[in-house]
Amino acid sequence: MQWEQLLTCERLSGTGRSEVGRSAFNSDYGRVLYSSAFRRLQDKTQVFPLGRNDYVRTRLTHSLEVANVGRALAQELADVAIAFESRSLDPLLYSSMGDVVATACLAHDLGNPPFGHSGESAIDEAVAEAVSAGICPAECADFRFEGNAQGLRLLTRTCDPIRGLGLDLTAATLGAFTKYPCPAGQQRQGAAARYKKFGIAPEELPNFCKVAELCGLSTLGENVWSRHPLAFLMEAADDISYLIADLEDAFISRIISYDDVIAQLSALGEFSSKLRESVAREHARSGAAAAVRYARACAVGACIRSLRGTIEKIYPCMMSGTLTGSLMKNSDMAAAYESVQAWSVKYIYSHESVLKVEITGFNVIRSLMNLYLRWVSEPDSTLGRKIGAVLHADPTQSANSRYRFLHVVDYISGMTDSYALQTYSSLFGANGCSFA
Repeated sequence: MQWEQLLTCERLSGTGRSEVGRSAFNSDYGRVLYSSAFRRLQDKTQVFPLGRNDYVRTRLTHSLEVANVGRALAQELADVAIAFESRSLDPLLYSSMGDVVATACLAHDLGNPPFGHSGESAIDEAVAEAVSAGICPAECADFRFEGNAQGLRLLTRTCDPIRGLGLDLTAATLGAFTKYPCPAGQQRQGAAARYKKFGIAPEELPNFCKVAELCGLSTLGENVWSRHPLAFLMEAADDISYLIADLEDAFISRIISYDDVIAQLSALGEFSSKLRESVAREHARSGAAAAVRYARACAVGACIRSLRGTIEKIYPCMMSGTLTGSLMKNSDMAAAYESVQAWSVKYIYSHESVLKVEITGFNVIRSLMNLYLRWVSEPDSTLGRKIGAVLHADPTQSANSRYRFLHVVDYISGMTDSYALQTYSSLFGANGCSFA
């Protein structure tokens, strides 16, 4: 794979023009940043209950942090790429890496439903029950909701349902966004077995075929491609950001102690004795919260520096499409990362307050799905017509059962946590249903 093609500014609409004074990739960043889908992330739970305090991260603040880390990693890759390439390349190509990675990071959670993974499970369970009951057509039996695939659908289609172009981002940005470039139902077969999830829904496969062609992605099999090299950076930025931020948020939420959070951040960042002393001085001078903020910043910086060496080591594999696993799993800090991750699962993600959010979210989303899917099987009934009106369905397409099904999934997955709770309360009379 070659950078001149990987960083193509062609769009799915067939245009590749830059706006006056802006690159096409910088324009991509603005299109995501100003989209309603991105704004809705401010009211989607990252891990901890929204409303518990004003400090913990939402999906929106998390995405901004991921974009910042992604841009730093892109600079590391640019330096490595320049050192590896034997011929002179346009420096603007390398300066574009930061915008492409930052935009992919900014968009990486757009497809997530309310209440995160719990919401995903609720959608899947409701669909499975509806298929068994004959409410959904048999063709939906293999449906599995996947936030990555839903994000690609949003970027290429539902953000602009009239033209069907989504945000019409460049192929380079869409390639960097797609962490799992294989279709639904194929991720565990043949060459696609390297991917633990799928990232392309059936309706979006033609769009991604065009993305892969424009970017020159290596083909691994029928409708299966190697990752865009910049997708590894987007994934690594997310890996770094969510784990470190969740430790800080768990401390602020009084789920874990000061000693616990410093111990885990120290392990992840491999703090030197000098750095440990600096954290202790910050604690003595400004308090525990300030010391944790300082330790968090040090841990993020240490992770970025560590991945520089990893990028140097695996750069040829990234460019040939043969790299398997994430940057983090290929790094020297893999063991430390997995240890902190396992600790977090035990002491943070299994905490009662987190589990209550998941239980509430699961019940809310499954109930809404069960009700709205009635429109799929009974579009002409009194209830079906009312649901169609509430969902603002396109009357020119409502006769198509697949459209109705996907419209329900699009509508519910696009809800914010608060709107889902409000809708549930208004429809089912669950006044006061809240986890704040």
